[in-house]
Amino acid sequence: MNKLQSKTIIITGGSLGIGLEIAKKCAEEGARIIIAARNENDLMNAVEELKKISQNDHVYYVIDVSDLKSVKDFANWCEKERLEINGLVNCAGIYGPIGKTTEIDLEEFRRAVSINFFGTVYMCSTFAPLIKPKTKKKIVNYSGGGAASPFANYSAYATSKIAIVRFTENFAIELQEENFDVNCVAPGFVATRLHNETLEAGESRVGNSFFENTKQQLEKGGVSPVIAANLTVFLLSEESDGITGKFISAPWDQWSNKEFQDLLKSEKDFATLRRIDNKTFFKKI
Repeated sequence: MNKLQSKTIIITGGSLGIGLEIAKKCAEEGARIIIAARNENDLMNAVEELKKISQNDHVYYVIDVSDLKSVKDFANWCEKERLEINGLVNCAGIYGPIGKTTEIDLEEFRRAVSINFFGTVYMCSTFAPLIKPKTKKKIVNYSGGGAASPFANYSAYATSKIAIVRFTENFAIELQEENFDVNCVAPGFVATRLHNETLEAGESRVGNSFFENTKQQLEKGGVSPVIAANLTVFLLSEESDGITGKFISAPWDQWSNKEFQDLLKSEKDFATLRRIDNKTFFKKI
């Protein structure tokens, strides 16, 4: 406990689902939480939940992360309130349109990319200069389905999520001289409201395989959001100092293992997105 004692953490998308679970876990570990999302009622309810966990002065801010002006207004508000930010978690996201790219609403495609990807970029670019060090300055971005393998019929979501991974790698290099650790988390199949959109879209738009998998995963309860929350706390804490530019799976990677952590620190291409030609499938021609 108290891995984040006296730290202030911003969490976008922190009012529901995985984001709220992250906020709760960070509060348990001693952090003061600033949650940011679009729906004020959800934010108010979330803050009340956080206040039951700890007596820190948890607050919220209503924001559309896809709107750069809104993000900059949020940063100005933080400065006006004299909030010392120690970490940032970008968890806001939507599925966007479901179906073949030739058949979906491309304006909805653009909107999904704006929220998922540009929202992450805007928050990172605007808030990185405001993050104050305790030891390392910490940023955790959230990827998702389609980042490491194809995710047909969810191209807006998948494209935005893989873009977040590459942006995270780039941003980690750009800020390496400024004492930052910047990483990306894949939470696994967590049973959130997003999956209701799959069921509503129907098998014909989703595709049989993922539609059936979604139903089965929801029946089983999916991956617990606590797993992703625990990984996020680790990446925000001093325990992860020196781990940066990595793409880590919460349910599948052995991130709590010391040997795995050493690999994250020492191996440049470990837990990153790379072509594997000439490494695994090399064949002399």
